[in-house]
Amino acid sequence: MTIRVKIDHIGAKGDGIVTGPDGPLYVPYAVDGDDLEIKLQGRQGRIRHIHNSSPHRRDPVCRHFGRCGGCALQHVSQTYYADWKQEQVRIALGHRGFDDVTILAPEISPPGRRRRTRLNAVGQGAGKAIVGFSERASHNLVDLAECPVLRPEIVDLVAPLRDFLGPQLTPRQKMAVQINLVENGLDIILEGAGEPDLDLRMDIAAFAEAEDIARICWLDTKLKKPFHEILCERRKPRVTFDGRRVFPPPGAFLQATAEGEAALSRFMKGALGDADRIVDLFAGCGTFTVALIGDHAVHAVEGDREMVEALEKSARQMGAIRNLTTEARDLFLRPLLPYELNGFDAAVIDPPRAGARDQAAEIARSDLEKVVMISCNPATFARDARILVEGGFVMGDILPVDQFLYSAHLEVIATFSRPEN
Repeated sequence: MTIRVKIDHIGAKGDGIVTGPDGPLYVPYAVDGDDLEIKLQGRQGRIRHIHNSSPHRRDPVCRHFGRCGGCALQHVSQTYYADWKQEQVRIALGHRGFDDVTILAPEISPPGRRRRTRLNAVGQGAGKAIVGFSERASHNLVDLAECPVLRPEIVDLVAPLRDFLGPQLTPRQKMAVQINLVENGLDIILEGAGEPDLDLRMDIAAFAEAEDIARICWLDTKLKKPFHEILCERRKPRVTFDGRRVFPPPGAFLQATAEGEAALSRFMKGALGDADRIVDLFAGCGTFTVALIGDHAVHAVEGDREMVEALEKSARQMGAIRNLTTEARDLFLRPLLPYELNGFDAAVIDPPRAGARDQAAEIARSDLEKVVMISCNPATFARDARILVEGGFVMGDILPVDQFLYSAHLEVIATFSRPEN
């Protein structure tokens, strides 16, 4: 069915929304004020014709936009985009009863700065493969020819990677490729079913040499417990957090852009002030721990033992640091309890998308005076923030940090303090 609509607003997932007779209709790649003819399938609409464009609309910057599922918002102006990101935080907080909050202007990473990604590949036969991102709501792949959000070093690898994987993959055989750009090259994980044979191992080593790749690992997707086997490490990948080197293990989480990481770190350090003893929860391989250990005593807690060990090894090579202790602990199963938290002046907490409801509840019951919370999901941030506020904390200004340009994803950081008596 084809109908004519005028878009009311863009929803949380980046789709244009209009209210139909039976409820909301969702139109990808639309924007407020668009007068459109759409083809309707259920509640999903596909733009057939733009009768009148919204004043917020602009031309997309990538030839793949509209097919590639990686970006949802290339078609809106910069001003509209920044305001929309800010509003998503306000809406998420409003759902949890936070109506009077200060949301700062978002820190938005520039184009071409994303330093980590996950590509997919599929064999086409005759020695050819497709390498790229999935189409929107589809398993079909867009064969990547350009990308305005990824670092050029990653984009430049796509063509050689396509040529390498073509002869390796049988028709319709799939493989995922995780790529981190670190300071001394590319750190790659190939995800495939089964163990690579000797020929593939030799070909991977030759590919790493030809493309000057720092490290290539293999992740066997048939194993119940993930294990990264290092197939080729020409040099140990390294990153620098606040001027100090860390050597991350395979699969380590890095903030998506250096600019976003710097914005989060600046806010965190300013918020902590003169707090001396700090516990860093969900510390990873030390993004925020390392930024603090020059001026504070830090206890880093992380569930992944490999990341904890990497942080410890890196710390031994650093000079002029305060006391650092570490703990490998699953904070979802065993959150730190109030008696453990009470020995610290402040906490930094950076959980995954699911948030940290149980840990937030233990913090609320503790004597901690200050918490800096970082989240990549405004909805779970708002839920956990409500727990802290009901436990006696007051939430300060909130800074949105956008490291996933043109997407609906967003990080936020805020300070929670107990009021002075």
